[in-house]
Amino acid sequence: MFLFGILTSCNFESEKTEKKDTIIEPFWTLEKAKKMASDFNSPEKWDNKTLEMEVENLKEYPPLDFPLYTSPFPTPDYESPGNGNGSIETEIGGKKIIGQTVIIGRGEHSEYLFKNLNDEYVTYFTILTIEDGMETENPVLATSRNHPHYLAQGSLNTSSKSRVDWVATQFADKNAYGIVNTRIFDLRIGRLILVAPQKDGSIRFYQTEAPTMNSDEREKFIENLKTEPKVVEFFINRNNI
Repeated sequence: MFLFGILTSCNFESEKTEKKDTIIEPFWTLEKAKKMASDFNSPEKWDNKTLEMEVENLKEYPPLDFPLYTSPFPTPDYESPGNGNGSIETEIGGKKIIGQTVIIGRGEHSEYLFKNLNDEYVTYFTILTIEDGMETENPVLATSRNHPHYLAQGSLNTSSKSRVDWVATQFADKNAYGIVNTRIFDLRIGRLILVAPQKDGSIRFYQTEAPTMNSDEREKFIENLKTEPKVVEFFINRNNI
């Protein structure tokens, strides 16, 4: 019995050692953050060719009415698998719903967001709101200029007091946040935000438990919202616009 106890203890210590040896370091560390800050501060590290191109584009195409003004700024050289954005139109509970969505490409900085091996892009943020019936541009933009961190921004119902401004970020340290009309959302809780501007000028929000999704999954998820009682109730409230 005593010998068995010793062997069990040895095996346990061996297992602990093996587990300790297989600990994977996080992709994003404080050391990498410090290097990134240093590179942004160092003109010799900048990609001036891209900066000059963006400055020229600014002269020809002035920025749209985004929540954050899109000034060109110098960045170090980087390679991005891409990011993007798109618009959404649907109907829920008899209300015309408009929205915007943003995607991020697959890479070391974003691998943890992907469930399916074959996916090259996933949605990391989607926002839906009630259309106010007025003509509007609803601008949207996704940018990789902070790679390996990503940012997107846009506006909905820009022509009235029902305006919905938003900014969404996906960081390489696995944190992600959305800001909608000064309300902050931790996107790890849910990647899709519903917004209902009110007749009195206030606003209501509903954060779903939507995970990151590929385009087909996102479309199916939004289609299923049409029969989700809480979502329908949220959008048809008599105090909404």
